[in-house]
Amino acid sequence: MASQPRIPVNLITGFLGVGKTTAISHLLASKPASEFWAVVVNEFGEVGIDGATLSSAGEGLQVAEVPGGCICCTTSPMLRVNLNKLVQGKRPDRILIEPSGLGHPAGIIDLLRDPFMSATFEVRGVVTLMDARHLEDARYTRNETWRDQIELADVLVINKTDLADAAQLDAALAMARAAFPPKLAIMQVQNGLFDADLLDAPLNADRWQEAPHATGTHNPLAPRRKPEAAPAIVTPQGSEPVRKAQSSLGSHACGWIFSPETLFDSGAVADLFQAFQQPETLGVKGLSRAKGVFHTERDWYRFDWVDFYPSANISAYRRDSRFEIIVEGDAPPDWSALEARLLATRIAPGSQQN
Repeated sequence: MASQPRIPVNLITGFLGVGKTTAISHLLASKPASEFWAVVVNEFGEVGIDGATLSSAGEGLQVAEVPGGCICCTTSPMLRVNLNKLVQGKRPDRILIEPSGLGHPAGIIDLLRDPFMSATFEVRGVVTLMDARHLEDARYTRNETWRDQIELADVLVINKTDLADAAQLDAALAMARAAFPPKLAIMQVQNGLFDADLLDAPLNADRWQEAPHATGTHNPLAPRRKPEAAPAIVTPQGSEPVRKAQSSLGSHACGWIFSPETLFDSGAVADLFQAFQQPETLGVKGLSRAKGVFHTERDWYRFDWVDFYPSANISAYRRDSRFEIIVEGDAPPDWSALEARLLATRIAPGSQQN
């Protein structure tokens, strides 16, 4: 008997009170009538208010609650148990996971991608809702969880735009546009209304761009196509990376994108960024900026080289590993020496050390 297709799984994340449950309710109301969806809800308290709300959304829905704590950390075994129970019953066509607003959702992605779980579940778009007004409040901007939720997002939904002023919305858009790695979609909406097609954003990366501010009769569910859309980037496990280079006005950039399953040696990547202290040895004289997110044997890390100083920090990003560099000069450099050094930082499959 042929194996069944993997079940699409989406995370709908965001801080407390940002409108996750309302957004999920809208998604459920617009799902295809022929499909059976399941929702896994995690609430920080012991009483499942969100689960009760979603359970009333109608037929074709199953709600599994994981109350008390965070399914990304303290109760992660319960997430595995609940997902397996869902599959043993009526097999869902899609699963939505709503982590606690206090949770670090990157751990859920790691769980879904482990060899056992990834045979059944496929991670699709991670949607993070945010409130533009929070950028003016240090209780949010200094909160590690709030920052991680935004960094992890494939799709960033700026919700409650009717409650924010123009300056707040401009600041939120500037923050979103400056994100590295870039978001697949940035939406501005009211009442958590966004197009359900965004749930498959990684598969439709060429379709989306920023939606205009939702005012008046504007339909916040209506996306716009890019006039010159680039093809979606797909990096199969074990393949050579996707490489893109461009030059403009004396600046030359090159980037490499790897599948999320590709592992890198954290020490070797650190040595590479340290080697940028003498960029001419890598054939990139005139280096002005280098940055990357790497799935290493320890964790996911964000590496930066800026102002002649390398740094590294834990990253919540999970979509892929990628590296980008910018060099100033009259002509683009030969990227081959740098590429060879970059590829040498990978860990060969099956050779990961404990």
